[in-house]
Amino acid sequence: MLADDDYDEAELFNEALAGSNVSVDFHHVPNGQSIFQFLGSTLQRKPDIIFLDINMPEMNGWQCLTKLKSHDDYKPIPVIVYSTSSYSRDKEMAKELGALGFLPKPTEFNFLVKALTRIANTTTSIDLKKVLQEITIH
Repeated sequence: MLADDDYDEAELFNEALAGSNVSVDFHHVPNGQSIFQFLGSTLQRKPDIIFLDINMPEMNGWQCLTKLKSHDDYKPIPVIVYSTSSYSRDKEMAKELGALGFLPKPTEFNFLVKALTRIANTTTSIDLKKVLQEITIH
């Protein structure tokens, strides 16, 4: 799942997932509040991972992350903050609030494809943390 109010960004993210040749169900929501509407629907299963933008209307990423990690049913869902921010404080804040990691929105499409391929092929939270560290170093 991607929570991002930029529909062009969501389309690019979806195209990168398609380019990764990994079979996934992609869901896009425009803000943090919509995540809870999705999660509250009995027709939907919980996402395996949530990519969460910081700056969104109605409920921003920080508010959403705080709420997700304070709810017993949603706390186990891995969350990756996905943002254009390069501030080290935002990376620290993501960790403090319980995000698994922080993935800066890349400027190169091929980098996004490679990053999402690695993330999609990772099966445990511990391995996912390692992959995120490796991706953000390069």
